[in-house]
Amino acid sequence: MAGNSVPVFFGAKARSTRPVSIEVTIITDLSDSMELYASFFSSGATIIALDNALRAQGIGLIRSNRYSFVSGGDSVNNTLSEIERYSTRFSGDPQRWISAGGIVSGLAAPPTLVADNGANTEDMGLAFNLVTSINRQYIFDDNGRIAIAASDAQSVATAFTVGPTYPHRYVGVHSVTLSISEPAGPNPVPAGVLIGFVYTTATTGAAIYNDNGSLNYRLEVLVANMTATATGGTEQINVDHARTTNGAIYRIDIDFNLLGESLGNVLGQYLFDIS
Repeated sequence: MAGNSVPVFFGAKARSTRPVSIEVTIITDLSDSMELYASFFSSGATIIALDNALRAQGIGLIRSNRYSFVSGGDSVNNTLSEIERYSTRFSGDPQRWISAGGIVSGLAAPPTLVADNGANTEDMGLAFNLVTSINRQYIFDDNGRIAIAASDAQSVATAFTVGPTYPHRYVGVHSVTLSISEPAGPNPVPAGVLIGFVYTTATTGAAIYNDNGSLNYRLEVLVANMTATATGGTEQINVDHARTTNGAIYRIDIDFNLLGESLGNVLGQYLFDIS
């Protein structure tokens, strides 16, 4: 079934419990070519819009969703203190975590991310390993934990840790080509261009299409028929980690408005629908 609606058979399958709230860490490559992405992900409006989408799915109503920010790393910038970017708290010291409510109320603001760091913030694997191996004030074990990693090129990648202490799902925004071989599932191919894929389970996922500015989701697509290939200097290890963690992968050239809308849908609904 094309479009944003969810078919009856999809809802009837056994669902994993959606978390009460989500801890989202945004990992951003701050090399010069990522200027627009740095501005997008460190915008208070982006965080508020994402949080509204999560709350519309019932996530973050009982306790607030939380957001934090780090850059990628390299062989020199390879500790948590070197890659973390703290948010501003106007009534006290800078803080690691921020809520959308704090932004709306004017009590806090995301960090200002500036893409002027050359190639020393491109290693997404290194940053992801630090985020998932160290207790960064993770409060609730039943929280969903997600890392959104954006990088358009990376010539060297650190291998991702297997079985991290604090597991996260990996949502990668990378230089990647996406294709699906048919027949790939019970639902027809929707209108539009394939721009992303959600690895909902080990065997099936949701393909994301851009139809002239409107998002369509094709559900129950066989993962075995989905190919995501790194391009433009991006390491394949980053792209593959989205599948390994039952996360999602997006093309780096996606429109920012569509990315924000789709991230809300994916984080709030598609990552948690099927157990």
